[in-house]
Amino acid sequence: MSILVPILMVKRLPSVLVFVCVISCQQKGVIAILRMGYMASIKPDPDWLIIKSFLAGNKNSFNELVNRHERSIYNLVYRMVGNSTDAADLTQEIFIHLYRKISSFRGESTFSTWLYRLAVNYSKDWLQKESRRVQTIEINETLLPDNGIGPSQLCEQREIQTLVQLAILELPEDQRLMVILHDLQGYDYKDIAGIVGVPVGTVKSRLARARLKLADKLAPYRNDMEKLTSK
Repeated sequence: MSILVPILMVKRLPSVLVFVCVISCQQKGVIAILRMGYMASIKPDPDWLIIKSFLAGNKNSFNELVNRHERSIYNLVYRMVGNSTDAADLTQEIFIHLYRKISSFRGESTFSTWLYRLAVNYSKDWLQKESRRVQTIEINETLLPDNGIGPSQLCEQREIQTLVQLAILELPEDQRLMVILHDLQGYDYKDIAGIVGVPVGTVKSRLARARLKLADKLAPYRNDMEKLTSK
């Protein structure tokens, strides 16, 4: 089941506001569609056709964007904030914001890079608000590999994931983000630079420092991790 309730049924987005939002998107969409049509001839983006359809008035197209990106955005946010409830709430807020502001996408980067930048900013704002710190660590079952293993090994995997997640959450925010985007989400240096808005060299240096800190924090558990991964 989707972690998002249907966008058009969210209580925080009344039907009147949805109507106004759609009209606004349609009015702004003419320029946005022309701009994206030009940019598409330079740098194709698989999401553009969906976005153009939405801006042209096909509201169902937005559900396609949600289906394509909600899991990766949720995983990013979860790894930033450390618990599933807040991650689900933030992910919903991100897509509500996207619904309202999608016409501001200019095609200067891929849509996924633009959306990730939005998610990163939301996560940072949440963490910085009232100096929030993660108090508990939850296991997200969807992030555990499904290898048909037995209960004992599954328990060990959960313990390892808890240790790794805790170590990541203890990193400085800028370094934590590098590990999440590169090592866990699979983005390359150039994409991360576009998402975070820093030079590639900065991405590499932050990632290197983060890995050194993680290696130090997880050193006492290295043998246990090696045994588990070798099974």
